[in-house]
Order: sequence, then structure tokens, then C-alpha cells
Amino acid sequence: MSQDWKKLCSSSQLAAASMIMGILNENGIAAKTLNKQDSAFVFMGKVEVHVPIAQFEQALQLIKELSLDQVEL
Repeated sequence: MSQDWKKLCSSSQLAAASMIMGILNENGIAAKTLNKQDSAFVFMGKVEVHVPIAQFEQALQLIKELSLDQVEL
């Protein structure tokens, strides 16, 4: 990842991370996922959601308001 992006959160569930990325994108916050799960054992590893540093605080506030329990901040 480029230095201007920062990890916002991670999840062991790809669907949860993808949903968060979609919510952020819908709210005008650029977001992308970085899948660090093992390809053979998807229960091992996490999927990280990254946002631009300039939008990090806005994204963090939005995620906290959603109160998603599948996500680690």
C-alpha cells in the first residue's frame, strides 16, 4: 500500500470488509481492501480496509457510528 493510505479496520470476514468498503465509498470516502487471508485456510488471517490518511478521521467516525461487531478497529 502507498504511504498515503492507512489501515482503518480489519475483519476475519471478507463480506464484512467489503460491506464497509462499500459504505465508505457511498459516503464519499475512498476505500480499498487488502486481503491477508490464507488462500487455503480462509479462517486464518484478516481482510484490512484502508483509507487515505486525509479521510481517516471521517472514516473512523462513520465506522464507529455503525457499531459493527465483525470489525476490529
